[in-house]
Amino acid sequence: MRGSDGAALAGDLPVSSPADGSAWLAEARAKLTYPVVRWCGTTYGVMERVPGGWMMSGMERTSPQDARDSLGWWFRGMARDHAALRAEYLRGAARLDRARPDELTVAGRVFRVVRADRFCRLGRDGPEPPRPGDPDALPEPRTRRDARRFDHGLLPAARVPGSTALLGERWEHIPAGPEIAPEVTRDACRALTTHPGIARLRTRFAVAERAGGAWPAQGPFLHSPAAVRDHLAAYFDLVVPLMPGSSPAALTAYRRAANLLRNGIPCAEISVLGRLFRVIRVEYVVRCGPDGPEPPRPSEQDVEEPVTGEIDDDR
Repeated sequence: MRGSDGAALAGDLPVSSPADGSAWLAEARAKLTYPVVRWCGTTYGVMERVPGGWMMSGMERTSPQDARDSLGWWFRGMARDHAALRAEYLRGAARLDRARPDELTVAGRVFRVVRADRFCRLGRDGPEPPRPGDPDALPEPRTRRDARRFDHGLLPAARVPGSTALLGERWEHIPAGPEIAPEVTRDACRALTTHPGIARLRTRFAVAERAGGAWPAQGPFLHSPAAVRDHLAAYFDLVVPLMPGSSPAALTAYRRAANLLRNGIPCAEISVLGRLFRVIRVEYVVRCGPDGPEPPRPSEQDVEEPVTGEIDDDR
């Protein structure tokens, strides 16, 4: 049964266990109110194999090569900080300067470039906003160097697509059609077999602006709704004044909206001069197989060249 807002009534939803009841109930409500799961891009990062599984870094890189470059810089920082292992870390960085490995062992540690798919939930009114149980203010990584550390927790246990643990959902995306290269479709289909499990990472948040009937998500993808509101306020304050045709009256309206985002009651939507913005939830999903998380697919070719060797701090 559903209430007037389309959500299932709480008493009609079974709870699998008292420990996960609140989160499970919120997920079940979201599935009814925002039933469509839409793929909204791929992101990359690096994970380290540890005794307990795979330790994560931030999954915010735009390409596999971007993730490798980040790892190369991290190796160079480790070489500066650990004199006994300096040569090994520099050899790892040098290999990343010359090649494009998706997995390598450095100083006895195993690192892998990992891909993740991003998804948004959609309903009749657009993408899903933050849920009442989502923490509103979580700290972002303080610096880019901090963001490269392997301190984002262990990769969660993988679940079977379509299982009760995933409320029957599969969290899969198979790109197909005349505009999609056949090898892209082939690699996506192969991944269903080679990496059949689904590990869902911590939810992130982004801003979406309604454009006709669409709501394209716009990065960055941040750790809390409060961080997204701050980012949107900065856009209103710093970017909009640089856009051509911005009148004094328009700039006043955007400044007022920025102040509301920073100092008003936390909100998920704001409208400025006919433009409607919404803070939305973005789910991160990593496919997993017997050997761990899925690396970049063969069809995900890099156009960038390695860059870490261009500036060698140890030269």
